[in-house]
Amino acid sequence: MKFNKLSLFILSFLLISLITSYSAQAKQRTLQAGMKGSDVQELQENLVMLGERLIIDGIFGPSTKQAIINLQQESGLPVDGVVGAETRRRIKEALTYDEHTVKKGDTLSELAAFYEVPIEVIKEANKLKSNNIIAGQELIIPKTALGGGINTDFYEIISYKVQSGDTLEKVSKKFNTTIRTIKKLNELDNHHLRAGETIKVSKLVLDLSTTSRNTTKVKRDFIWPVATKGRISSDYGWRVHPILQTKSFHKGIDIALPTGTPIKATKSGKIISSGWISGFGKTITIDHGNGVVSLYGHNSQLLVKAGQSVRQGQTIAKSGNTGRSTGPHLEFRMMINGKPANPHKYIK
Repeated sequence: MKFNKLSLFILSFLLISLITSYSAQAKQRTLQAGMKGSDVQELQENLVMLGERLIIDGIFGPSTKQAIINLQQESGLPVDGVVGAETRRRIKEALTYDEHTVKKGDTLSELAAFYEVPIEVIKEANKLKSNNIIAGQELIIPKTALGGGINTDFYEIISYKVQSGDTLEKVSKKFNTTIRTIKKLNELDNHHLRAGETIKVSKLVLDLSTTSRNTTKVKRDFIWPVATKGRISSDYGWRVHPILQTKSFHKGIDIALPTGTPIKATKSGKIISSGWISGFGKTITIDHGNGVVSLYGHNSQLLVKAGQSVRQGQTIAKSGNTGRSTGPHLEFRMMINGKPANPHKYIK
Protein backbone atom coordinates (compact mmCIF):
# COMPACT_ATOMS: atom_id res chain seq x y z
CA MET A 1 0.00 0.00 0.00
CA LYS A 2 1.42 3.38 -1.00
CA PHE A 3 1.12 6.43 1.22
CA ASN A 4 1.47 9.98 -0.01
CA LYS A 5 3.35 12.54 2.08
CA LEU A 6 0.16 13.97 3.65
CA SER A 7 -1.00 10.49 4.77
CA LEU A 8 2.41 9.76 6.27
CA PHE A 9 2.37 13.10 8.10
CA ILE A 10 -1.10 12.46 9.56
CA LEU A 11 -0.15 8.93 10.61
CA SER A 12 3.05 10.17 12.26
CA PHE A 13 1.15 12.95 14.04
CA LEU A 14 -1.45 10.52 15.40
CA LEU A 15 1.26 8.11 16.55
CA ILE A 16 3.15 10.87 18.36
CA SER A 17 -0.08 12.11 19.96
CA LEU A 18 -0.92 8.63 21.22
CA ILE A 19 2.57 8.15 22.65
CA THR A 20 2.47 11.59 24.31
CA SER A 21 -0.98 10.94 25.75
CA TYR A 22 0.08 7.54 27.06
CA SER A 23 3.25 9.00 28.59
CA ALA A 24 1.27 11.78 30.30
CA GLN A 25 -1.16 9.27 31.76
CA ALA A 26 1.66 7.00 32.87
CA LYS A 27 3.22 9.86 34.82
CA GLN A 28 0.02 10.41 36.82
CA ARG A 29 0.04 8.37 40.00
CA THR A 30 -3.10 6.92 41.49
CA LEU A 31 -3.31 9.11 44.59
CA GLN A 32 -4.47 7.85 47.96
CA ALA A 33 -4.12 8.46 51.69
CA GLY A 34 -0.55 8.74 52.96
CA MET A 35 1.00 9.98 49.73
CA LYS A 36 2.99 13.23 49.45
CA GLY A 37 4.22 15.35 46.57
CA SER A 38 3.53 18.16 44.11
CA ASP A 39 0.76 16.13 42.43
CA VAL A 40 -1.01 15.88 45.80
CA GLN A 41 -0.63 19.64 46.24
CA GLU A 42 -2.08 20.23 42.76
CA LEU A 43 -4.99 17.96 43.67
CA GLN A 44 -5.59 19.95 46.86
CA GLU A 45 -5.48 23.22 44.92
CA ASN A 46 -8.14 21.88 42.56
CA LEU A 47 -10.32 20.77 45.48
CA VAL A 48 -10.00 24.19 47.13
CA MET A 49 -11.03 25.80 43.83
CA LEU A 50 -14.12 23.58 43.98
CA GLY A 51 -15.01 24.89 47.45
CA GLU A 52 -13.58 22.17 49.69
CA ARG A 53 -12.05 23.16 53.04
CA LEU A 54 -8.45 22.06 52.91
CA ILE A 55 -5.00 23.09 54.02
CA ILE A 56 -2.78 22.89 50.92
CA ASP A 57 0.28 21.07 52.22
CA GLY A 58 0.99 18.37 49.62
CA ILE A 59 0.07 15.60 52.07
CA PHE A 60 -2.86 13.28 51.27
CA GLY A 61 -4.34 13.26 54.77
CA PRO A 62 -7.85 12.52 56.16
CA SER A 63 -9.33 15.89 55.07
CA THR A 64 -8.12 15.41 51.49
CA LYS A 65 -9.54 11.88 51.43
CA GLN A 66 -12.88 13.15 52.75
CA ALA A 67 -12.95 15.86 50.05
CA ILE A 68 -12.43 13.18 47.38
CA ILE A 69 -15.18 11.04 48.93
CA ASN A 70 -17.53 14.06 48.84
CA LEU A 71 -16.76 14.63 45.16
CA GLN A 72 -17.19 10.95 44.29
CA GLN A 73 -20.55 10.79 46.09
CA GLU A 74 -21.80 13.93 44.31
CA SER A 75 -20.60 12.59 40.95
CA GLY A 76 -22.03 9.08 41.27
CA LEU A 77 -18.57 7.50 41.15
CA PRO A 78 -17.43 4.49 43.20
CA VAL A 79 -16.64 5.89 46.65
CA ASP A 80 -13.15 4.84 47.75
CA GLY A 81 -11.31 8.10 48.45
CA VAL A 82 -8.73 7.19 45.81
CA VAL A 83 -7.90 9.46 42.85
CA GLY A 84 -7.75 7.43 39.66
CA ALA A 85 -8.57 8.28 36.04
CA GLU A 86 -12.35 8.65 36.51
CA THR A 87 -12.03 10.87 39.57
CA ARG A 88 -9.45 13.02 37.76
CA ARG A 89 -11.82 13.34 34.80
CA ARG A 90 -14.64 14.50 37.08
CA ILE A 91 -12.39 17.06 38.78
CA LYS A 92 -11.38 18.43 35.39
CA GLU A 93 -15.03 18.71 34.35
CA ALA A 94 -15.99 20.42 37.61
CA LEU A 95 -13.18 22.93 37.16
CA THR A 96 -14.27 23.64 33.59
CA TYR A 97 -17.92 24.57 34.14
CA ASP A 98 -20.71 25.00 36.69
CA GLU A 99 -24.30 23.87 36.23
CA HIS A 100 -27.01 26.34 37.28
CA THR A 101 -30.76 25.83 37.47
CA VAL A 102 -32.44 29.17 36.83
CA LYS A 103 -34.56 30.39 39.75
CA LYS A 104 -37.44 32.86 39.62
CA GLY A 105 -36.01 36.37 39.38
CA ASP A 106 -32.60 35.30 38.02
CA THR A 107 -31.17 37.42 35.21
CA LEU A 108 -28.20 36.78 32.96
CA SER A 109 -26.45 39.92 34.22
CA GLU A 110 -26.80 38.75 37.84
CA LEU A 111 -25.51 35.26 37.00
CA ALA A 112 -22.60 36.77 35.08
CA ALA A 113 -21.70 38.91 38.10
CA PHE A 114 -22.09 36.02 40.56
CA TYR A 115 -19.97 33.56 38.55
CA GLU A 116 -17.60 36.28 37.29
CA VAL A 117 -18.14 35.26 33.67
CA PRO A 118 -19.06 37.61 30.77
CA ILE A 119 -22.70 37.43 29.65
CA GLU A 120 -21.65 36.63 26.09
CA VAL A 121 -19.66 33.59 27.29
CA ILE A 122 -22.74 32.21 29.05
CA LYS A 123 -24.91 32.88 25.99
CA GLU A 124 -22.42 31.19 23.66
CA ALA A 125 -22.09 28.11 25.89
CA ASN A 126 -25.88 27.68 26.03
CA LYS A 127 -26.68 28.78 22.46
CA LEU A 128 -28.89 31.61 23.75
CA LYS A 129 -30.10 34.08 21.14
CA SER A 130 -31.25 36.66 23.72
CA ASN A 131 -30.77 37.58 27.37
CA ASN A 132 -34.09 35.98 28.32
CA ILE A 133 -33.95 32.98 30.69
CA ILE A 134 -36.81 31.19 32.46
CA ALA A 135 -37.18 29.50 35.86
CA GLY A 136 -36.21 25.82 35.72
CA GLN A 137 -33.88 26.27 32.75
CA GLU A 138 -30.54 24.42 33.04
CA LEU A 139 -27.50 26.52 32.17
CA ILE A 140 -23.83 25.68 31.76
CA ILE A 141 -21.57 28.36 33.26
CA PRO A 142 -18.03 28.11 31.81
CA LYS A 143 -15.24 28.82 34.29
CA THR A 144 -13.22 31.15 32.12
CA ALA A 145 -11.10 32.33 35.08
CA LEU A 146 -9.70 28.90 35.97
CA GLY A 147 -6.49 29.50 37.88
CA GLY A 148 -7.86 32.67 39.47
CA GLY A 149 -8.45 33.37 43.13
CA ILE A 150 -9.90 31.17 45.81
CA ASN A 151 -13.62 31.85 46.17
CA THR A 152 -13.91 32.56 49.88
CA ASP A 153 -14.25 35.54 52.18
CA PHE A 154 -11.60 34.27 54.55
CA TYR A 155 -8.46 35.19 52.62
CA GLU A 156 -6.89 38.64 52.61
CA ILE A 157 -4.36 40.08 50.16
CA ILE A 158 -1.03 40.93 51.78
CA SER A 159 2.42 41.97 50.56
CA TYR A 160 5.26 39.49 50.99
CA LYS A 161 8.99 40.05 50.45
CA VAL A 162 10.47 37.01 48.72
CA GLN A 163 13.25 35.36 50.72
CA SER A 164 16.29 33.53 49.40
CA GLY A 165 15.28 29.96 48.54
CA ASP A 166 11.57 30.78 48.24
CA THR A 167 9.60 29.04 45.52
CA LEU A 168 5.95 29.41 44.58
CA GLU A 169 5.31 26.04 46.18
CA LYS A 170 6.92 27.08 49.48
CA VAL A 171 5.09 30.42 49.59
CA SER A 172 1.74 28.82 48.75
CA LYS A 173 2.19 26.31 51.60
CA LYS A 174 3.27 29.04 54.03
CA PHE A 175 0.06 31.02 53.50
CA ASN A 176 -2.28 28.10 52.76
CA THR A 177 -3.11 29.43 49.32
CA THR A 178 -2.56 28.09 45.78
CA ILE A 179 0.25 28.55 43.28
CA ARG A 180 -2.31 29.56 40.67
CA THR A 181 -3.73 32.28 42.93
CA ILE A 182 -0.27 33.79 43.51
CA LYS A 183 0.48 33.71 39.77
CA LYS A 184 -2.85 35.36 38.97
CA LEU A 185 -2.42 38.09 41.63
CA ASN A 186 1.05 38.95 40.33
CA GLU A 187 0.45 38.28 36.61
CA LEU A 188 3.28 35.75 36.56
CA ASP A 189 3.75 33.62 33.45
CA ASN A 190 6.33 31.30 35.04
CA HIS A 191 7.27 29.82 38.42
CA HIS A 192 10.34 31.99 39.01
CA LEU A 193 10.60 34.27 42.06
CA ARG A 194 13.46 36.72 42.75
CA ALA A 195 14.77 37.16 46.29
CA GLY A 196 14.01 40.68 47.52
CA GLU A 197 11.01 41.34 45.30
CA THR A 198 7.62 42.05 46.88
CA ILE A 199 4.63 40.02 45.70
CA LYS A 200 0.95 39.86 46.57
CA VAL A 201 -0.23 36.79 48.43
CA SER A 202 -3.72 35.71 49.55
CA LYS A 203 -3.35 34.71 53.20
CA LEU A 204 -5.81 32.40 54.94
CA VAL A 205 -7.23 34.19 58.00
CA LEU A 206 -9.87 31.65 59.00
CA ASP A 207 -9.25 27.92 58.67
CA LEU A 208 -12.43 25.81 58.43
CA SER A 209 -10.63 22.66 57.29
CA THR A 210 -10.97 20.84 60.63
CA THR A 211 -14.53 21.81 61.54
CA SER A 212 -17.34 19.23 61.69
CA ARG A 213 -18.94 17.65 58.63
CA ASN A 214 -22.60 17.57 57.73
CA THR A 215 -24.04 14.04 57.99
CA THR A 216 -27.76 14.58 58.66
CA LYS A 217 -30.42 17.15 57.79
CA VAL A 218 -29.86 20.40 59.68
CA LYS A 219 -32.73 21.05 62.10
CA ARG A 220 -34.57 24.34 62.47
CA ASP A 221 -33.54 24.79 66.11
CA PHE A 222 -31.22 27.80 65.99
CA ILE A 223 -32.15 31.13 67.65
CA TRP A 224 -31.86 34.76 66.55
CA PRO A 225 -28.46 36.12 67.69
CA VAL A 226 -29.84 39.15 69.54
CA ALA A 227 -32.57 39.38 72.20
CA THR A 228 -34.44 42.06 70.25
CA LYS A 229 -35.25 41.45 66.59
CA GLY A 230 -33.32 44.48 65.37
CA ARG A 231 -33.67 46.04 61.91
CA ILE A 232 -32.34 43.96 59.02
CA SER A 233 -30.33 46.51 57.04
CA SER A 234 -29.18 43.98 54.44
CA ASP A 235 -30.67 40.51 54.11
CA TYR A 236 -29.28 37.27 52.68
CA GLY A 237 -29.28 37.45 48.87
CA TRP A 238 -28.49 39.89 46.06
CA ARG A 239 -27.73 43.50 47.02
CA VAL A 240 -25.73 46.59 46.05
CA HIS A 241 -22.72 46.61 48.38
CA PRO A 242 -22.97 49.72 50.64
CA ILE A 243 -19.24 50.53 50.29
CA LEU A 244 -18.11 49.00 47.00
CA GLN A 245 -21.34 50.04 45.20
CA THR A 246 -21.33 46.86 43.11
CA LYS A 247 -24.08 44.26 42.89
CA SER A 248 -23.07 41.09 44.69
CA PHE A 249 -24.52 38.17 46.62
CA HIS A 250 -24.64 38.88 50.35
CA LYS A 251 -23.91 35.65 52.20
CA GLY A 252 -25.26 36.75 55.57
CA ILE A 253 -27.72 39.01 57.40
CA ASP A 254 -26.80 42.53 58.56
CA ILE A 255 -28.72 43.53 61.72
CA ALA A 256 -28.56 47.24 62.65
CA LEU A 257 -27.87 47.53 66.39
CA PRO A 258 -26.59 50.13 68.87
CA THR A 259 -22.94 49.58 69.78
CA GLY A 260 -22.66 47.37 72.84
CA THR A 261 -25.77 45.24 72.19
CA PRO A 262 -25.22 41.69 73.58
CA ILE A 263 -24.67 39.09 70.84
CA LYS A 264 -25.92 35.55 71.57
CA ALA A 265 -24.72 32.16 70.34
CA THR A 266 -27.34 30.92 67.89
CA LYS A 267 -26.82 27.37 69.19
CA SER A 268 -24.46 25.48 71.50
CA GLY A 269 -21.04 24.69 70.09
CA LYS A 270 -17.28 25.20 70.22
CA ILE A 271 -15.55 28.50 69.43
CA ILE A 272 -13.39 28.15 66.30
CA SER A 273 -11.95 31.67 66.33
CA SER A 274 -12.26 34.87 68.33
CA GLY A 275 -10.31 37.74 66.84
CA TRP A 276 -9.88 40.05 63.87
CA ILE A 277 -10.86 38.89 60.37
CA SER A 278 -10.14 41.23 57.47
CA GLY A 279 -13.37 42.91 56.36
CA PHE A 280 -15.38 41.51 59.28
CA GLY A 281 -13.44 43.24 62.07
CA LYS A 282 -13.71 41.67 65.52
CA THR A 283 -15.35 38.35 64.75
CA ILE A 284 -16.42 35.11 66.42
CA THR A 285 -17.06 31.79 64.68
CA ILE A 286 -18.68 28.73 66.27
CA ASP A 287 -18.76 25.09 65.17
CA HIS A 288 -22.18 23.67 66.11
CA GLY A 289 -21.51 20.16 64.83
CA ASN A 290 -23.09 18.46 61.80
CA GLY A 291 -21.08 20.76 59.51
CA VAL A 292 -22.78 23.98 60.72
CA VAL A 293 -20.63 27.04 61.48
CA SER A 294 -21.98 30.46 62.50
CA LEU A 295 -20.16 33.79 62.20
CA TYR A 296 -20.70 37.06 64.10
CA GLY A 297 -18.86 40.06 62.63
CA HIS A 298 -18.15 43.79 63.25
CA ASN A 299 -18.23 43.52 67.07
CA SER A 300 -16.77 46.05 69.51
CA GLN A 301 -15.88 43.46 72.17
CA LEU A 302 -15.30 39.68 72.14
CA LEU A 303 -16.19 37.77 75.32
CA VAL A 304 -15.10 34.20 74.51
CA LYS A 305 -11.89 32.50 73.40
CA ALA A 306 -11.03 29.94 70.72
CA GLY A 307 -11.57 26.38 71.94
CA GLN A 308 -14.18 27.38 74.51
CA SER A 309 -17.57 25.62 74.59
CA VAL A 310 -20.67 27.84 74.64
CA ARG A 311 -24.36 27.16 75.18
CA GLN A 312 -27.27 28.37 73.07
CA GLY A 313 -28.21 31.94 74.01
CA GLN A 314 -24.93 32.66 75.82
CA THR A 315 -23.61 36.20 75.31
CA ILE A 316 -20.41 35.89 73.27
CA ALA A 317 -19.75 39.49 72.14
CA LYS A 318 -20.93 43.10 72.11
CA SER A 319 -22.00 44.59 68.77
CA GLY A 320 -19.95 47.31 67.12
CA ASN A 321 -18.66 48.89 63.93
CA THR A 322 -15.25 47.29 63.35
CA GLY A 323 -13.91 46.13 59.99
CA ARG A 324 -15.41 47.23 56.67
CA SER A 325 -18.65 48.70 57.92
CA THR A 326 -20.85 51.77 57.36
CA GLY A 327 -22.44 51.80 60.82
CA PRO A 328 -22.98 49.79 64.02
CA HIS A 329 -24.42 46.39 63.16
CA LEU A 330 -23.97 42.63 63.44
CA GLU A 331 -23.17 40.56 60.38
CA PHE A 332 -24.59 37.11 61.07
CA ARG A 333 -23.73 34.19 58.80
CA MET A 334 -24.31 30.47 58.74
CA MET A 335 -22.34 27.94 56.71
CA ILE A 336 -22.89 24.23 56.11
CA ASN A 337 -19.76 22.33 55.07
CA GLY A 338 -18.09 25.69 54.54
CA LYS A 339 -20.70 26.91 52.05
CA PRO A 340 -23.07 29.85 52.71
CA ALA A 341 -26.55 28.96 53.99
CA ASN A 342 -29.63 31.15 54.46
CA PRO A 343 -30.00 31.57 58.26
CA HIS A 344 -33.76 32.15 57.92
CA LYS A 345 -34.18 28.47 56.99
CA TYR A 346 -32.73 27.25 60.28
CA ILE A 347 -33.86 29.77 62.90
CA LYS A 348 -36.93 28.60 64.82
